[in-house]
Amino acid sequence: MGQCNILLASTLVSFLPNLEVLSLRCTMLSKPTLVIILEGLKKLRVLNISHCIITEDDPPTPMKFMTELDKTILEKASRLDEFLTCMIDSCIMCQCTLDDKGEKRWRRYEDQ
Repeated sequence: MGQCNILLASTLVSFLPNLEVLSLRCTMLSKPTLVIILEGLKKLRVLNISHCIITEDDPPTPMKFMTELDKTILEKASRLDEFLTCMIDSCIMCQCTLDDKGEKRWRRYEDQ
């Protein structure tokens, strides 16, 4: 999918405020971007961030990857019916997303 940045998250909140289901799996996003989505999309029921690369801050700050979701994100996500996550080092999809730097190159995996 690529990167989900603050601009995209703000656009979703502004133009799709009634969005109920959102999948960002296999993307790169920052903690502030995730907060905008969780706080701004009031009707959101399902959020899928499985196999995502989540950074502490947005560029141009140096990338510091989060290895687990912190308490503030989990509290904000607790209102959702489903919050799908996977940030396991041994997960093949998480490894592929990290190798691809959040820009999934599906053709690389056709023969696997």
